[in-house]
Amino acid sequence: MNNPVCPSCEHVFSWSNALKQILGPSRGGTALWGALCPSCGADLRVPKSRVMLIVASAIFFGSQSSTVLVLRDITVWQLYAAKVLLILGFYAIAVFFLLKLELVE
Repeated sequence: MNNPVCPSCEHVFSWSNALKQILGPSRGGTALWGALCPSCGADLRVPKSRVMLIVASAIFFGSQSSTVLVLRDITVWQLYAAKVLLILGFYAIAVFFLLKLELVE
């Protein structure tokens, strides 16, 4: 897995700290997908290309995996709920492998 690292001081974020700052309501950084380095105070962000890659891979792999679910008899609502859960699961996996931080310019 890719541990988020501050490009300024090489501080390695713990996953819980990084995700709380990036996705949580109490973000201190200026970027929508951003964080503040607890070590040096640098204003960091996730590059837009990485955000798009995370979202695209989650949607693609989550929607492709949902074809396995039609092997048994389920309702339409169960199928859509399973698709959404699969997309969210692959979204979480993509965050752990593709997350990278850079300095806000």
